[in-house]
Amino acid sequence: MGINDELSKVSIGLRFSNGREVHFKIIGMHCATCSLTVQKALLSVNGVLSASVSLANDEAVVIVDPAVFDYAKALKAVQGVGYDIYRETLTFMLKGLEPEEVNTIVRALHAPGVFSVVPNPVNHTVTITYNPLEIDEGGLRAIIENAGFKVIGVSKGGTEDFDVDRKAVETDLKDIKAKLTVAIPLTALIFLLEALSIVGIIPGALYAIASFALSTPVQFYSGMRFIRGAVRAFRNVTANMDTLVTLGTLSAYVFSVLVLTHVIGGDVFFDSSAAIITFILIGRYLETRLKLRVGSTMRELARLYPRSARVVRSGVETLVSINEVKPGDIVVIKEGEVIPVDGYVDGGEGYVDESVMTGEPRPRHKGIGDLVLAGTILARGYLRIKVTRSGEYAFIAQVIKQARQAQSLRLPIQSLVDRIASYFTWFVISAGVLTFMAWYLIGAPIYMAVLHMASVLVIACPCALGLATPISVVAGTNNALKHGILIRESRAIELSPGIKVVAFDKTGTLTRGRFEVISVFGDEKTLYYAAIAEGGSEHPIAKAILERAREVYGEVPSAESYDSVPGMGVITQWNGLTIGVGNEKLIKGFEARINPEIENKANDSVGEGFTVVYVIVNNEVSGAIALGDSPRPEAPMVISELRRMNIIPMMLTGDNTEAAKVVAKKLGIDYVYSGLMPDEKAEVIKELRDKFGITVMVGDGVNDAVALKAADIGIAMGAGTDIAKSVGDVVLLDSDLTKILSFIKLSRKILSNIRFNILYAFMYNVVLIPIAAGAMPGLTVRPEWAGLAMALSSITVTLNALRLRYSHV
Repeated sequence: MGINDELSKVSIGLRFSNGREVHFKIIGMHCATCSLTVQKALLSVNGVLSASVSLANDEAVVIVDPAVFDYAKALKAVQGVGYDIYRETLTFMLKGLEPEEVNTIVRALHAPGVFSVVPNPVNHTVTITYNPLEIDEGGLRAIIENAGFKVIGVSKGGTEDFDVDRKAVETDLKDIKAKLTVAIPLTALIFLLEALSIVGIIPGALYAIASFALSTPVQFYSGMRFIRGAVRAFRNVTANMDTLVTLGTLSAYVFSVLVLTHVIGGDVFFDSSAAIITFILIGRYLETRLKLRVGSTMRELARLYPRSARVVRSGVETLVSINEVKPGDIVVIKEGEVIPVDGYVDGGEGYVDESVMTGEPRPRHKGIGDLVLAGTILARGYLRIKVTRSGEYAFIAQVIKQARQAQSLRLPIQSLVDRIASYFTWFVISAGVLTFMAWYLIGAPIYMAVLHMASVLVIACPCALGLATPISVVAGTNNALKHGILIRESRAIELSPGIKVVAFDKTGTLTRGRFEVISVFGDEKTLYYAAIAEGGSEHPIAKAILERAREVYGEVPSAESYDSVPGMGVITQWNGLTIGVGNEKLIKGFEARINPEIENKANDSVGEGFTVVYVIVNNEVSGAIALGDSPRPEAPMVISELRRMNIIPMMLTGDNTEAAKVVAKKLGIDYVYSGLMPDEKAEVIKELRDKFGITVMVGDGVNDAVALKAADIGIAMGAGTDIAKSVGDVVLLDSDLTKILSFIKLSRKILSNIRFNILYAFMYNVVLIPIAAGAMPGLTVRPEWAGLAMALSSITVTLNALRLRYSHV
C-alpha cells in the first residue's frame, strides 16, 4: 500500500467551540465545479467557519459562528455565483401590529433559519422567508407569540389565501367594534350624569360613584387592547403608542379612585379616561376602515380569480376545481365568463377584456395560437384553451403574490422615521413626568398636575409618524397595479425623481416585436432551413420566419438539437446538417463564407431599416432573410415626453447599426448603442450611470436581463420573458410604453405624499405637546380632547395616503 493510499484514509477533524451546524439545500448544481463554486461562495460569508457542499444530495453543510453569521448574506453569496438556496415563505396574520412595533418583531425573528422578515403594519401581517431544514411554522409561530403577538392565521401562498390581508384587518375591525359597543354608551352616560351633576339634579358624590362604575368596564374591557399592547412593549423593553394611552388613562383613572376613596383630595375625572379610550377607538375604527380601501386593488384582482374551470375530458365538459386542472388540459370558456387558466387558444375566437390586468379598456381579439391569461374576461365569443399554467402558478397568482410583497416595501427613509419614533415615545413619557412635576412644584392642585400630564401622554402620537410611510406605499403601489404597473422594489420609487437616462431595448420594446418576412435571398431552401432552426425559439424573429415557412411549405420538421447563443442567434442539428441562424457575429463564429451577392442584398436591406438574419448551413452562408418591425404607435410621444422631463432617451440593441439608426431616427432618439451582446448592454448601462446619473433600462427579452439588473431601475415589459420580469424592479403588465411615464409620475407622487405625512406628524406634535402641557398661556387641552386629537392625526395621515389611490397618472 503506497503512501498516497495511506493518506487517502486520513481524515482531519475540525472542532469549533462556538460553531453551529447549518444545512442548506442548494438549487441549480449539476457538476463538481458547481459544488466547489457554492462552497467558495459560502466560505466568503462572514461568520462561516467551514463549508462542505455535496453534489449527490444538493446539500451544503456549514459550520457558522452564530454571533456574526447572517442568513441573508449567505443567500446573496450563493445567488451571486448563479445558484440558489431552497427556502419557503409564510405570512402570519397578527391580531394587531402597530408601526412602532415593527422593529420589535424584526428583532424577535432574528433567529436561526430566518432569511428575511417583512412586517406590514398596514394590514397586520409579517412575511417570513426561512430555511425549512432549521425551523418550521410551529417554531416561527412560537417566536412571534413569545414576543407578545397573537397569531390569528397563516398563509402559505396558495390560491385560497389571496385575501389573507383583508382577513387580518377585518379581524381587527371586529375586535374594535366589540370594544366600542361597550365604550360608547357607557361614556355617553357618564357625560349625561356629569351634566346633571353640574346643574344640581344629582349630587356630586352620586356622580362620582356612578362614573366610577361606568368607566371601569371601559377602562379594563374596551381599553384592554391598549393595556395588552403596553405590557407587550414592556416585555420587549420598549414603549409605544399603547404605552402612552395606558399611562394617560390609568393615571386619570387611578387618581380618581384615590379621590373617591378619600386617600387624596380633589375632583374625580373618570370621564377623561373613558372618553380618551372611546375617542381613540373610534379613530382606530375609521382608520382601519380606510385601510381596507387603501389596499383594495389587489383584493379585487384576487376576487376575480375563478376557483373552478370547465375542462374537456373524454369529450365531455366537466366542471372541476382549479387545483385539478393540469397543463395540457383543454378548458372551455363561454361568453361573459372569467378565464380561469393561462394558456393558448386551441379553438374558437372572441374578444377578451384584459383591463383588470393591463388597464387597457378595449377588449382584444383572440384567435387560435393567441395567449390568454387567467383573471381576464371573455367579453364576446367562445374559446377552447390549452392550459399552460393554473392555480398558484398562473400569471395573475404571481402578480398578486408580488403585489402583496410590494405593499411591504420599506423605503430607506422609513428606517430613519422608525428610529425617531422609537425615541419619541420615551421623550413624551419624560415630557409627561416633567409636566406633572412643574405644575406640582408651582403649587397647582395635584389633580391639575395629573390632568396636564395625562393630556401630554395622550396627545402625542408616534402612531401617525410610524404610519406615514407604509400607508402611502400601500396606497401608491395599489394605484400603480390598477394602471398595470407592478412595483417590486422600493428603490424604484425612491430613485424616480432623479432619473437622468431611460435606455430602451429596440425589438419588442420600442417596436411591436411583430416581425414580417420582407424578402429572402440566396439558396431557395434558405427559408426552410431557417424555420427548422428557429422551431425551438420564442423570439419574434423566429415566429415570423416560422409563420412564413408554414405558408410556403406547410409543416416544418423539428430539429434534432437546439442551442441558443445570446446576442448571436441559434444553432441546430438536422438530418446531418449544422444550421445556424443569426447576425454577423454568428457568421464570424462559424468562420463561414458569404456570397458577395447575398452580402450586397443584405446590406441594401439593412440600409432601408430592415433587420437581416443570415442562414448558415455547414459553414457556408446559404442565404439571408430581411424582416421588418414597426415602432409602437405611442413610442414617439413617450420619447418626446421624456425629453420634456429633462430625461435623455437612448436605445441599446443587439441589432445592426443601420437598422437601429433608422428606428431611432423615426422616434427622435439621438443616442444609439447597437450590435451589443447581453453583457455589453450591462457595461453600457454602467457607463451611463457613471456619466449621467440614475439610469433606467427598459427591456423584454432574455438578452436584456443582465442590463435590467445592472440599471438603477430595471423596467420589464409585460409581454416579455419570465426571466426579464423576474429581474425587473418594475414590471409593466402589458407592453404599453406610456406606463413608463405613469410609473415616474406616480412614484414622485408617492414620495411627495410620504414627505407631507412625515412633516405633518412632526408639526402636529411640535404644536400640540406644549399646549397639552399648559405651557401656552391661555391655551389648554383636557385629556379627552387630547385623545380625540390623537385619533384625528392618524386618520389625517391615512386620508392623505388614500389620495394616492385616486391619483391620475
